[in-house]
Amino acid sequence: MNTSIRTTLAMLLVGILGVLVGAAIIVNWQGSHSQVAVSPTGVTAAFASSISSNGDDLEQRIIAAVKRAEPSVVLIKSTIKGQQVNPFNDFFGPAVPGQGGDQAQPFIAKASGSGFIVKREGDTAYVATNAHVVYNADKIEVWLSTGKKVDAEKVGSDLRTDLAVLRIHGANLPAALPVGDSNALQQGQFVLAIGEPESFQNSVSLGIVSALHRTDIVAGDMNYGIPPIRYADLMQTTAPINPGNSGGPLVTVSGQVVGIAAVVDPRAQNIGFAIPITLAQPILAQLETNHYISHPYIGIVMSAVNDRMANYLGYTSKQGVVITNVVNGSPADQVGLQQGDVIVELNHTKVKDPTDISNTVSKLKIGDKVSLLVWRKGSLTPYNVTLAQMPEQLPQG
Repeated sequence: MNTSIRTTLAMLLVGILGVLVGAAIIVNWQGSHSQVAVSPTGVTAAFASSISSNGDDLEQRIIAAVKRAEPSVVLIKSTIKGQQVNPFNDFFGPAVPGQGGDQAQPFIAKASGSGFIVKREGDTAYVATNAHVVYNADKIEVWLSTGKKVDAEKVGSDLRTDLAVLRIHGANLPAALPVGDSNALQQGQFVLAIGEPESFQNSVSLGIVSALHRTDIVAGDMNYGIPPIRYADLMQTTAPINPGNSGGPLVTVSGQVVGIAAVVDPRAQNIGFAIPITLAQPILAQLETNHYISHPYIGIVMSAVNDRMANYLGYTSKQGVVITNVVNGSPADQVGLQQGDVIVELNHTKVKDPTDISNTVSKLKIGDKVSLLVWRKGSLTPYNVTLAQMPEQLPQG
Protein backbone atom coordinates (compact mmCIF):
# COMPACT_ATOMS: atom_id res chain seq x y z
CA MET A 1 0.00 0.00 0.00
CA ASN A 2 1.52 3.28 -1.01
CA THR A 3 1.98 6.24 1.24
CA SER A 4 -0.96 8.17 -0.21
CA ILE A 5 -3.44 5.34 0.41
CA ARG A 6 -2.18 4.76 3.98
CA THR A 7 -2.55 8.48 4.77
CA THR A 8 -6.10 8.53 3.44
CA LEU A 9 -7.12 5.47 5.49
CA ALA A 10 -5.55 6.92 8.63
CA MET A 11 -7.51 10.17 8.23
CA LEU A 12 -10.71 8.21 7.67
CA LEU A 13 -10.15 6.14 10.83
CA VAL A 14 -9.42 9.29 12.86
CA GLY A 15 -12.62 10.89 11.56
CA ILE A 16 -14.72 7.83 12.39
CA LEU A 17 -13.13 7.65 15.85
CA GLY A 18 -13.85 11.32 16.37
CA VAL A 19 -17.51 10.86 15.48
CA LEU A 20 -17.80 7.87 17.85
CA VAL A 21 -16.12 9.75 20.71
CA GLY A 22 -18.34 12.78 20.14
CA ALA A 23 -21.43 10.58 20.10
CA ALA A 24 -20.35 8.97 23.38
CA ILE A 25 -19.94 12.40 25.03
CA ILE A 26 -23.41 13.52 23.91
CA VAL A 27 -25.01 10.27 25.08
CA ASN A 28 -23.30 10.48 28.45
CA TRP A 29 -24.30 14.15 28.83
CA GLN A 30 -27.89 13.34 27.94
CA GLY A 31 -27.81 10.25 30.12
CA SER A 32 -26.44 12.30 32.99
CA HIS A 33 -29.26 14.85 32.72
CA SER A 34 -31.85 12.11 32.35
CA GLN A 35 -30.50 10.60 35.53
CA VAL A 36 -30.86 13.92 37.41
CA ALA A 37 -34.45 14.21 36.24
CA VAL A 38 -35.64 10.71 37.05
CA SER A 39 -33.30 9.24 39.63
CA PRO A 40 -34.71 9.35 43.18
CA THR A 41 -31.23 10.28 44.37
CA GLY A 42 -30.90 13.20 41.93
CA VAL A 43 -31.04 16.88 42.86
CA THR A 44 -34.54 17.65 41.52
CA ALA A 45 -36.12 14.56 43.05
CA ALA A 46 -34.45 15.27 46.38
CA PHE A 47 -35.79 18.83 46.34
CA ALA A 48 -39.31 17.64 45.48
CA SER A 49 -39.12 15.03 48.20
CA SER A 50 -38.03 17.72 50.67
CA ILE A 51 -40.99 19.93 49.78
CA SER A 52 -43.41 17.03 50.14
CA SER A 53 -41.90 16.01 53.45
CA ASN A 54 -41.94 19.56 54.83
CA GLY A 55 -45.51 20.05 53.65
CA ASP A 56 -46.67 16.89 55.38
CA ASP A 57 -44.80 17.93 58.52
CA LEU A 58 -46.41 21.40 58.51
CA GLU A 59 -49.86 19.91 58.06
CA GLN A 60 -49.34 17.54 60.99
CA ARG A 61 -48.05 20.40 63.16
CA ILE A 62 -51.17 22.45 62.37
CA ILE A 63 -53.44 19.52 63.20
CA ALA A 64 -51.60 18.92 66.47
CA ALA A 65 -51.73 22.63 67.38
CA VAL A 66 -55.49 22.73 66.82
CA LYS A 67 -56.08 19.61 68.89
CA ARG A 68 -54.08 21.06 71.78
CA ALA A 69 -55.59 24.55 71.66
CA GLU A 70 -59.22 23.95 70.79
CA PRO A 71 -60.40 22.60 74.18
CA SER A 72 -59.22 25.80 75.87
CA VAL A 73 -61.08 28.12 73.46
CA VAL A 74 -64.58 29.10 74.61
CA LEU A 75 -67.75 30.70 73.28
CA ILE A 76 -68.91 33.73 75.27
CA LYS A 77 -72.56 34.86 75.25
CA SER A 78 -73.58 38.16 76.85
CA THR A 79 -76.99 39.54 77.75
CA ILE A 80 -77.38 43.33 77.80
CA LYS A 81 -80.42 45.02 79.34
CA GLY A 82 -81.25 48.62 78.57
CA GLN A 83 -83.87 51.26 77.91
CA GLN A 84 -84.92 52.25 74.41
CA VAL A 85 -86.54 55.61 73.72
CA ASN A 86 -89.34 55.79 71.13
CA PRO A 87 -87.44 56.78 67.93
CA PHE A 88 -90.57 58.40 66.41
CA ASN A 89 -90.38 61.15 69.00
CA ASP A 90 -87.65 62.74 66.88
CA PHE A 91 -90.10 63.07 63.99
CA PHE A 92 -93.53 63.55 65.52
CA GLY A 93 -92.77 64.82 69.00
CA PRO A 94 -93.58 63.06 72.28
CA ALA A 95 -96.68 60.92 72.55
CA VAL A 96 -99.80 62.10 74.27
CA PRO A 97 -99.11 62.27 78.01
CA GLY A 98 -100.53 59.38 79.93
CA GLN A 99 -100.54 56.98 77.00
CA GLY A 100 -97.05 55.65 77.73
CA GLY A 101 -95.65 56.09 74.25
CA ASP A 102 -93.17 58.75 75.37
CA GLN A 103 -91.57 56.52 77.99
CA ALA A 104 -88.35 54.56 77.50
CA GLN A 105 -89.03 50.92 76.75
CA PRO A 106 -86.91 48.10 78.18
CA PHE A 107 -85.02 45.92 75.72
CA ILE A 108 -82.67 42.95 75.87
CA ALA A 109 -79.79 42.50 73.43
CA LYS A 110 -77.59 39.49 72.89
CA ALA A 111 -73.92 39.48 71.94
CA SER A 112 -71.36 36.72 71.45
CA GLY A 113 -67.63 36.37 71.05
CA SER A 114 -64.71 34.12 71.85
CA GLY A 115 -62.18 33.75 74.61
CA PHE A 116 -59.53 31.37 75.87
CA ILE A 117 -58.31 30.10 79.21
CA VAL A 118 -55.16 31.89 80.36
CA LYS A 119 -54.96 30.52 83.88
CA ARG A 120 -56.43 27.62 85.84
CA GLU A 121 -56.30 27.00 89.57
CA GLY A 122 -58.10 23.78 90.49
CA ASP A 123 -61.80 24.23 89.73
CA THR A 124 -61.35 27.91 88.84
CA ALA A 125 -60.23 29.20 85.45
CA TYR A 126 -59.61 32.68 84.08
CA VAL A 127 -60.68 33.52 80.54
CA ALA A 128 -59.15 36.27 78.39
CA THR A 129 -61.31 38.07 75.84
CA ASN A 130 -62.01 41.49 74.37
CA ALA A 131 -63.64 44.14 76.53
CA HIS A 132 -66.12 44.90 73.75
CA VAL A 133 -67.37 41.28 73.87
CA VAL A 134 -68.67 41.78 77.44
CA TYR A 135 -69.21 45.55 77.38
CA ASN A 136 -72.12 46.56 79.65
CA ALA A 137 -73.12 42.90 79.95
CA ASP A 138 -75.60 42.05 82.72
CA LYS A 139 -75.11 38.30 82.35
CA ILE A 140 -72.24 36.33 80.83
CA GLU A 141 -72.19 32.65 79.95
CA VAL A 142 -69.22 30.60 78.76
CA TRP A 143 -69.66 27.53 76.59
CA LEU A 144 -66.81 25.03 76.63
CA SER A 145 -65.78 23.06 73.54
CA THR A 146 -67.55 20.03 75.06
CA GLY A 147 -70.86 21.91 74.93
CA LYS A 148 -70.95 22.45 78.69
CA LYS A 149 -72.30 25.85 79.76
CA VAL A 150 -71.10 27.71 82.86
CA ASP A 151 -71.89 31.14 84.28
CA ALA A 152 -69.01 33.63 84.14
CA GLU A 153 -68.06 36.54 86.34
CA LYS A 154 -66.34 39.63 84.92
CA VAL A 155 -63.17 40.09 86.99
CA GLY A 156 -61.92 43.17 85.19
CA SER A 157 -62.37 44.99 81.91
CA ASP A 158 -60.62 47.87 80.15
CA LEU A 159 -62.20 49.31 77.02
CA ARG A 160 -59.20 51.44 76.08
CA THR A 161 -57.04 48.36 75.56
CA ASP A 162 -60.09 46.23 74.65
CA LEU A 163 -59.15 43.49 77.09
CA ALA A 164 -61.16 41.70 79.77
CA VAL A 165 -60.77 38.81 82.19
CA LEU A 166 -63.61 36.47 83.18
CA ARG A 167 -63.71 33.84 85.92
CA ILE A 168 -65.48 30.50 85.68
CA HIS A 169 -65.84 27.56 88.06
CA GLY A 170 -66.36 23.87 87.43
CA ALA A 171 -64.83 20.43 87.50
CA ASN A 172 -62.41 19.25 84.80
CA LEU A 173 -61.94 22.67 83.24
CA PRO A 174 -59.49 22.83 80.30
CA ALA A 175 -55.86 23.79 80.83
CA ALA A 176 -54.50 27.24 80.12
CA LEU A 177 -53.08 27.81 76.66
CA PRO A 178 -49.30 28.24 76.46
CA VAL A 179 -48.23 31.78 75.65
CA GLY A 180 -45.62 32.65 73.02
CA ASP A 181 -43.59 35.76 72.26
CA SER A 182 -45.34 38.09 69.83
CA ASN A 183 -42.19 40.22 69.66
CA ALA A 184 -40.48 37.31 67.89
CA LEU A 185 -43.13 37.08 65.15
CA GLN A 186 -42.02 37.57 61.58
CA GLN A 187 -43.95 38.78 58.57
CA GLY A 188 -45.10 35.75 56.59
CA GLN A 189 -45.26 33.41 59.60
CA PHE A 190 -48.23 31.01 59.72
CA VAL A 191 -50.87 31.66 62.40
CA LEU A 192 -54.23 30.09 63.29
CA ALA A 193 -57.34 31.95 64.42
CA ILE A 194 -59.47 29.75 66.65
CA GLY A 195 -62.87 30.91 67.81
CA GLU A 196 -66.61 30.96 67.42
CA PRO A 197 -67.42 33.06 64.30
CA GLU A 198 -71.17 33.67 64.03
CA SER A 199 -71.49 31.15 66.91
CA PHE A 200 -70.06 28.32 64.79
CA GLN A 201 -68.18 26.83 67.71
CA ASN A 202 -64.72 25.31 67.33
CA SER A 203 -63.87 27.00 64.01
CA VAL A 204 -60.28 27.31 62.80
CA SER A 205 -58.81 29.47 60.04
CA LEU A 206 -55.25 29.61 58.74
CA GLY A 207 -53.31 32.62 57.52
CA ILE A 208 -50.05 34.47 57.86
CA VAL A 209 -48.82 37.47 59.76
CA SER A 210 -49.19 40.03 56.99
CA ALA A 211 -47.89 43.03 58.95
CA LEU A 212 -46.72 44.06 62.41
CA HIS A 213 -47.24 47.20 64.49
CA ARG A 214 -50.28 48.65 62.78
CA THR A 215 -51.13 51.85 64.64
CA ASP A 216 -54.14 54.11 65.10
CA ILE A 217 -56.73 51.49 64.14
CA VAL A 218 -60.13 52.75 65.34
CA ALA A 219 -63.20 50.54 65.74
CA GLY A 220 -66.49 50.54 67.62
CA ASP A 221 -70.06 49.32 67.42
CA MET A 222 -72.70 51.89 68.22
CA ASN A 223 -75.42 49.24 67.75
CA TYR A 224 -74.34 47.95 71.16
CA GLY A 225 -73.35 51.37 72.47
CA ILE A 226 -69.63 50.57 72.25
CA PRO A 227 -67.70 53.82 71.78
CA PRO A 228 -64.77 54.00 69.34
CA ILE A 229 -61.67 52.18 70.55
CA ARG A 230 -58.29 53.43 69.36
CA TYR A 231 -55.78 50.56 69.16
CA ALA A 232 -52.18 51.68 69.57
CA ASP A 233 -50.38 48.57 68.28
CA LEU A 234 -51.91 45.64 66.40
CA MET A 235 -50.65 42.81 64.25
CA GLN A 236 -52.33 42.25 60.89
CA THR A 237 -53.21 38.76 59.71
CA THR A 238 -54.80 37.08 56.71
CA ALA A 239 -56.40 34.43 58.95
CA PRO A 240 -60.12 35.20 58.47
CA ILE A 241 -61.61 36.94 61.52
CA ASN A 242 -65.40 37.24 61.57
CA PRO A 243 -68.00 38.50 64.05
CA GLY A 244 -67.74 36.14 66.97
CA ASN A 245 -63.99 35.58 66.55
CA SER A 246 -63.30 38.63 68.73
CA GLY A 247 -61.44 37.65 71.88
CA GLY A 248 -60.25 34.33 70.48
CA PRO A 249 -56.58 33.36 70.36
CA LEU A 250 -54.22 33.72 67.43
CA VAL A 251 -51.79 30.81 67.77
CA THR A 252 -48.67 29.63 66.00
CA VAL A 253 -48.36 26.20 64.38
CA SER A 254 -46.57 25.23 67.60
CA GLY A 255 -49.77 25.97 69.53
CA GLN A 256 -48.62 29.09 71.38
CA VAL A 257 -50.85 32.14 71.75
CA VAL A 258 -49.31 35.20 70.11
CA GLY A 259 -52.36 37.44 69.76
CA ILE A 260 -55.99 38.10 70.65
CA ALA A 261 -58.32 38.63 67.68
CA ALA A 262 -59.96 42.03 67.94
CA VAL A 263 -60.83 43.85 64.72
CA VAL A 264 -61.73 43.11 61.12
CA ASP A 265 -61.70 45.55 58.21
CA PRO A 266 -65.16 45.16 56.60
CA ARG A 267 -64.02 46.89 53.40
CA ALA A 268 -61.57 44.17 52.40
CA GLN A 269 -61.07 40.42 52.47
CA ASN A 270 -58.70 38.72 54.92
CA ILE A 271 -57.57 41.87 56.70
CA GLY A 272 -57.93 41.24 60.41
CA PHE A 273 -56.11 42.57 63.43
CA ALA A 274 -55.05 41.06 66.75
CA ILE A 275 -53.66 42.47 69.98
CA PRO A 276 -50.09 41.18 70.45
CA ILE A 277 -49.99 38.86 73.46
CA THR A 278 -46.79 40.45 74.80
CA LEU A 279 -48.70 43.72 75.17
CA ALA A 280 -51.82 42.01 76.49
CA GLN A 281 -50.22 39.86 79.21
CA PRO A 282 -49.37 42.58 81.77
CA ILE A 283 -52.78 44.18 81.24
CA LEU A 284 -54.60 40.88 81.77
CA ALA A 285 -52.55 40.27 84.92
CA GLN A 286 -53.42 43.71 86.26
CA LEU A 287 -57.11 43.20 85.48
CA GLU A 288 -57.06 39.93 87.38
CA THR A 289 -55.44 41.55 90.41
CA ASN A 290 -56.77 45.14 90.46
CA HIS A 291 -59.91 44.74 88.30
CA TYR A 292 -59.14 47.95 86.39
CA ILE A 293 -56.31 49.66 84.52
CA SER A 294 -54.95 53.10 85.27
CA HIS A 295 -54.05 55.02 82.14
CA PRO A 296 -51.38 57.65 82.63
CA TYR A 297 -51.30 60.17 79.81
CA ILE A 298 -49.55 63.28 78.59
CA GLY A 299 -52.62 64.76 76.92
CA ILE A 300 -51.57 65.02 73.29
CA VAL A 301 -52.75 63.69 69.95
CA MET A 302 -49.74 62.64 67.86
CA SER A 303 -48.73 61.88 64.32
CA ALA A 304 -45.52 60.64 62.74
CA VAL A 305 -43.52 63.22 60.82
CA ASN A 306 -44.29 63.23 57.10
CA ASP A 307 -42.98 65.38 54.25
CA ARG A 308 -46.04 67.61 54.18
CA MET A 309 -45.90 68.40 57.89
CA ALA A 310 -42.13 68.83 57.83
CA ASN A 311 -42.34 71.33 54.94
CA TYR A 312 -45.12 73.27 56.65
CA LEU A 313 -43.23 73.48 59.95
CA GLY A 314 -39.79 73.98 58.42
CA TYR A 315 -38.58 70.86 60.17
CA THR A 316 -35.64 69.24 58.36
CA SER A 317 -35.28 65.93 60.21
CA LYS A 318 -37.18 62.74 59.39
CA GLN A 319 -37.43 61.61 63.01
CA GLY A 320 -39.80 62.75 65.71
CA VAL A 321 -43.50 62.91 66.53
CA VAL A 322 -45.68 65.91 65.71
CA ILE A 323 -48.23 67.13 68.27
CA THR A 324 -51.44 67.66 66.28
CA ASN A 325 -53.60 68.59 69.26
CA VAL A 326 -53.26 69.31 72.98
CA VAL A 327 -56.05 68.35 75.39
CA ASN A 328 -57.25 71.31 77.44
CA GLY A 329 -56.23 71.04 81.09
CA SER A 330 -53.96 68.04 80.45
CA PRO A 331 -50.37 67.72 81.71
CA ALA A 332 -49.15 68.75 78.24
CA ASP A 333 -51.34 71.86 78.33
CA GLN A 334 -50.14 72.76 81.81
CA VAL A 335 -46.45 72.80 80.81
CA GLY A 336 -47.08 74.76 77.61
CA LEU A 337 -46.81 72.20 74.81
CA GLN A 338 -48.46 73.37 71.60
CA GLN A 339 -49.88 72.09 68.36
CA GLY A 340 -47.06 71.84 65.82
CA ASP A 341 -44.39 70.98 68.38
CA VAL A 342 -42.18 68.03 67.42
CA ILE A 343 -41.15 65.62 70.19
CA VAL A 344 -37.61 64.52 69.36
CA GLU A 345 -36.73 62.58 72.53
CA LEU A 346 -38.61 60.94 75.40
CA ASN A 347 -36.56 60.30 78.55
CA HIS A 348 -33.38 61.02 76.54
CA THR A 349 -34.24 58.38 73.91
CA LYS A 350 -35.01 59.36 70.31
CA VAL A 351 -38.56 58.69 69.11
CA LYS A 352 -39.59 57.65 65.61
CA ASP A 353 -43.37 57.30 65.76
CA PRO A 354 -46.29 57.72 68.20
CA THR A 355 -46.06 54.13 69.46
CA ASP A 356 -42.61 54.90 70.90
CA ILE A 357 -44.29 57.43 73.18
CA SER A 358 -47.57 55.64 73.92
CA ASN A 359 -45.84 52.33 74.70
CA THR A 360 -43.38 54.01 77.07
CA VAL A 361 -46.05 56.06 78.84
CA SER A 362 -48.34 53.02 79.22
CA LYS A 363 -45.66 51.28 81.31
CA LEU A 364 -45.40 54.18 83.77
CA LYS A 365 -47.59 55.23 86.69
CA ILE A 366 -49.78 58.24 87.36
CA GLY A 367 -47.57 60.86 89.00
CA ASP A 368 -44.41 59.74 87.21
CA LYS A 369 -42.45 62.42 85.37
CA VAL A 370 -41.24 62.14 81.77
CA SER A 371 -38.64 64.30 80.10
CA LEU A 372 -39.38 65.54 76.58
CA LEU A 373 -37.03 67.26 74.17
CA VAL A 374 -39.23 69.36 71.88
CA TRP A 375 -38.44 71.15 68.63
CA ARG A 376 -40.36 74.41 68.02
CA LYS A 377 -39.57 76.86 65.22
CA GLY A 378 -35.95 75.81 64.97
CA SER A 379 -35.19 75.62 68.70
CA LEU A 380 -34.96 72.63 71.06
CA THR A 381 -36.49 72.97 74.52
CA PRO A 382 -36.71 70.39 77.35
CA TYR A 383 -40.05 69.85 79.13
CA ASN A 384 -40.78 67.84 82.27
CA VAL A 385 -44.33 66.48 82.29
CA THR A 386 -46.11 64.81 85.24
CA LEU A 387 -48.41 62.05 84.02
CA ALA A 388 -52.07 62.17 85.00
CA GLN A 389 -55.04 59.77 84.76
CA MET A 390 -56.58 59.78 81.31
CA PRO A 391 -60.24 60.87 81.48
CA GLU A 392 -62.63 58.15 80.34
CA GLN A 393 -64.28 60.27 77.64
CA LEU A 394 -61.06 61.21 75.85
CA PRO A 395 -59.38 59.24 73.05
CA GLN A 396 -56.02 57.66 73.69
CA GLY A 397 -53.10 59.93 73.04
